[in-house]
Amino acid sequence: MRPKAGLRTRDALDQLRLDYEVIRKLLREYDGLRLVEGCTTARKAEIVDRLCDALSLNAQIEEEVFYPVVRPVLGCNARAQAALWDHTPLRHLIARLDEMDPADPAYDDTVIDLGDCVLTRIEEARAVLFVEVRVVGLDTAALGEQMARWRRAQQQQDLTLVGLPQAPAVPAPGWPVDCRLTLA
Repeated sequence: MRPKAGLRTRDALDQLRLDYEVIRKLLREYDGLRLVEGCTTARKAEIVDRLCDALSLNAQIEEEVFYPVVRPVLGCNARAQAALWDHTPLRHLIARLDEMDPADPAYDDTVIDLGDCVLTRIEEARAVLFVEVRVVGLDTAALGEQMARWRRAQQQQDLTLVGLPQAPAVPAPGWPVDCRLTLA
């Protein structure tokens, strides 16, 4: 029997897949918008802002939580280790977009470059890294719990930085609520 969606998101790989789906959706939305004549640059900028936020959060959670746990477990598997992506090119493209005006003729090309960079990486992660993580038997449920706690802490920190009153920790829709497990 297939587990319910709410239960599957406890798994680290399912959380990353959900991130990837959001990123793909935003890339498709932007791609559709850039082909529409008379599309406002404000709308393009809004989508790119959401895309860059999603990419930055995903890169940060991979680097700070996922990779440190996964890297040692993969051992000498060169193909899987190579799928642990260096996010530096992504950060450079995001920084370039932050500095650009959405009306700049090179803006669309930079977003396309960003998409090409990310989509290739997503496919490699799903085809190689995720498979190897399952093969080595890593406790992805416990890792997923740790990732969910990290996400909530980031959300609280973001609220604090903008001076908003802190609400009780409520995860984003689709993320697990109960995170009592920890990694050894």
